[in-house]
Amino acid sequence: MTHPTPRTILLRSSWANVNIGDVAHSPGLITALLDVAPQARIILWAQRLGEREEAMLRSANPTVEVVRGDIDEAGEPTSAELRAAWESADVLVHGSGAGAFRDDIMLAWQARTGRPYGYAGVTVDPLCPPAWGPLDQLRTMVQELPATFLEDRTRATLSGAEFFFARDSISLEFLRIQGITPGLLEFGPDGTYAYGHRDERAAEAFLAERGLAPGAFGCFVPRLRYTPYPDIYGTERTREFDRRYAINAGTVGADLDALAAAIAAWVRETGQPAVVVPEMSYAVELAQQELVPRLADDVAEQVHVLARYWPLEEANAVYARARAVVSMECHSPILASVHGTPTLYLRQPTDTIKGEMYADLGAGAAVVEIERAGAAGSAAAVSALLADESAACETSTAMNEVARDRLREVARTILFGESAPGYAGHGREADLVPAG
Repeated sequence: MTHPTPRTILLRSSWANVNIGDVAHSPGLITALLDVAPQARIILWAQRLGEREEAMLRSANPTVEVVRGDIDEAGEPTSAELRAAWESADVLVHGSGAGAFRDDIMLAWQARTGRPYGYAGVTVDPLCPPAWGPLDQLRTMVQELPATFLEDRTRATLSGAEFFFARDSISLEFLRIQGITPGLLEFGPDGTYAYGHRDERAAEAFLAERGLAPGAFGCFVPRLRYTPYPDIYGTERTREFDRRYAINAGTVGADLDALAAAIAAWVRETGQPAVVVPEMSYAVELAQQELVPRLADDVAEQVHVLARYWPLEEANAVYARARAVVSMECHSPILASVHGTPTLYLRQPTDTIKGEMYADLGAGAAVVEIERAGAAGSAAAVSALLADESAACETSTAMNEVARDRLREVARTILFGESAPGYAGHGREADLVPAG
């Protein structure tokens, strides 16, 4: 059923403050929605939204409303503002994220309101953790899973959706193999591709403090294989996190050796500074303790390490001024693509199937499988980027343009109930399995 005027959207998103990629999900998707219907009413149901992040959100999207709360055991909203949002919204939308979280919320919403729900830019990874591997191997693993693999409750919840946009084609293929039957099941990119808000003044101060010139430095983003959430949130480590911490301990050396090699290649070939910056809050300490000692002596003086976790809007403005962004995290290259900044994603094998979105959008060459490439391959990837910067810039720009075009189609589905056309894919067309 299509609607002549925009529906009121209740967007459940803003999953975390400690990751600028997660912070970007909400304003990115909101921007995509408002680009299509500037008059639309959008209510953000924030899961974790700090004062700093809310101020940014209101600056980027002044008309957005923000509510907080949860549901109780009876499936009722726990706050007055959330109850009011449930009464007035026409559709509940699960925003971009690493999974389809909280079946109970989607089912409670539908039972209480009788109104539809849907998913926009979501990965459904049946393997990671505990499995890991390069993306081509993970796709093969997904294809080998039986069609009955998905749990019944999740199957029913996803099939009950009005729409489900998977942000990568491996998730899309998995859901089709599993026989999921929402009203619409298609590819739809991560909302971060539409995030363009920048703090220009902060970026200018950032460069001035370090003696950097626009277009004459590279940004490098470190990462562990698993985020140490117990350290971040001060919670007790579970048995599963004991396993993840052990994996981190055994892999951090080789992984950061690869990033250090990429930094060395950058400094030696350009003679320009490298700036190590965090996508997640814990990476500040990681860079100081684990990456700096691995830097080659002849490049160390050209490396600046940001000693604080920075706001998204500052990061975005700095990425716009960088000559390149090389990241072990998935979302900094996406932010770089907004500005056409050349970028590489040094993907660790534990970082889920979401990274397939790069190939889906025509930028598969920007993904470097770090366990295969190692230090030498990571350095070679930087050298290749520098050897043809115009091509790297075009790839980054084109990836974002394709994503933004698709997000407009996603937005029309969310706002007006229109059926988005099938997505043919760019560069990996055979991987986007057709419906039917």
